[in-house]
Formats: sequence, structure tokens, C-alpha cells
Amino acid sequence: MKLFFLLKEGLAGFQRARLSATITIVTVTLSLTLIGMFGLIVQNLSHSFQQLYNKIQLEVFIDPSLSSSQVDSLARYLNSLDGVGYVNYITPQHALKEFESDFGDILSVLDANPFPPSFRVVLKGGYRKMNEIESIVRKIEALEEVDEVNYQRNIIRLMNKYFLLGVIITSAVGATIFFISTMLIFNTIRLTIHSRRNLISIMRLVGATRLFIKGPFVVEGILQGLLGSLFACGLLWLGVDIIRTALFPTLHIPLYYYGFLILTGTMLGLIGSYISIGKYLKY
Repeated sequence: MKLFFLLKEGLAGFQRARLSATITIVTVTLSLTLIGMFGLIVQNLSHSFQQLYNKIQLEVFIDPSLSSSQVDSLARYLNSLDGVGYVNYITPQHALKEFESDFGDILSVLDANPFPPSFRVVLKGGYRKMNEIESIVRKIEALEEVDEVNYQRNIIRLMNKYFLLGVIITSAVGATIFFISTMLIFNTIRLTIHSRRNLISIMRLVGATRLFIKGPFVVEGILQGLLGSLFACGLLWLGVDIIRTALFPTLHIPLYYYGFLILTGTMLGLIGSYISIGKYLKY
């Protein structure tokens, strides 16, 4: 069967059943928009969480009597530890300036700079679990040159706990939304084909082949899924643009989101129509 005939008959299906085709396209549009918005929210929350993780640092306070060569040697050792991304040396003067920029003048109360020299140890991205961090801390605390190691122990525990909980919840919700949306699209396509069951019966009675009957319906389903996904991309772009303008200026849509929605809508239209029309071709 020629492709031109399939396309022609598929497009003609829109004219023969405008209402049902419109309902299918609207269903696909709303379902994919919901999936896209949920995925976008999850991605941006995950990105925000990762930024919080990247701010996790170890404050390593060292003996003020260390010479510059000892400080350099200690910095090299810290950089060599597994899990350490990079190390910054903080002088007492720099620590004082940072404190005063946040809380005001302190030397008016104290006679001398109270801040010892320290290192800020930034961990690599893969070392965010509590047991991994504590392992690094124990290695650092065992050094004679180190007086104390401070880090946000409670915050890290909470982040690890709620990040895992968030992954479980969002995965469950996302799977549920995708399943419900898929079933809704499938059932809408099935109702569209069911409304034309008499036409299918007549075509079978006059001896039309399976491919002759099935082809136009499958093409029609693909076109409906494609149009619905394109409308969903437009709605998603518009919604994100409004949210970005009103609330979150950093909100963005990766280009692959559009490709995912278009591919998903097209495949759902293809599979839904193929399965639905098959029901009426059983002998």
C-alpha cells in the first residue's frame, strides 16, 4: 500500500470524525503537558538540591604555629585524599573580613583576631553520603597539624534523608501520572475507533485486507499523537515562560524535553491506534 494513500486516508479520518479526533488531540495535549510539567519540576528541584550539595564544605582548623612549608605540605595531602575536590587556604585575616562582612566589626569588642588559619575542603560530587564524609573527616582529624574539623553534620543527614525520600515519592508519582496519562490516551483513541466500528465492519464485508483497514487508522493515530505533542510543547513553553517571568527567573526547559514529548505522543498514538483497531479485525 502506498504511503501517499495511507496519509490521504489518515487525514480524511479527521474530516469524517472531527469531534473524536479533536477530543483525542486535546487528551494527548493535556496528558503530555502534565507529564512535561511534572518532569520539569522534578529536574529543577534536583538541580537545586545538587547546588546545595555543592556547598557542603569541611572547615579544617589548623595549628597557627605551622610554617608556610608545613601549610603547603598539608594542602597537598588534603588534595590527595579520595573524595576531595579542591582545597582553599583561609588566612586569619581573610576569615575576619568574611565575618565582618556578615556580622559587622568584631575588633571593637575583642583585642585580637580570634580566627585561626584553616582550610576549606570541598568534596567531589560523588562523595555526599554521610559515611563517606565521616571517613574523610576521620582521616583529617587524625593529623597532628589539625586542631578541629567542622561541617554541617545535621544538615547533611537531613539532605540525604529527604533526598532519598524525594526520589522515592517523585518516582512513584511520576510513574502513576505516566500510567494514567497513557491509559487515558489509549482509551480515547479506542473510543474514537469504536465510534467508526460500522465503517470497519463494512470494509471487512466487501473484502478489504487487514492492512487496507488498519493502515489509515494507524496513520490517523500517529498524526493525532504528533499534533497533541506539538500543542503540549507549546503549552509547556508558555507555562514555563509565565512562571519564569513571575516567580523563578532561572527556570528553563532543556531541548530534549521537546523531543521526548514529541516522540512519546507519536508512539502513544501509533501503539494506541494499532492495538485498538486490532480488536475489530479479529476473525
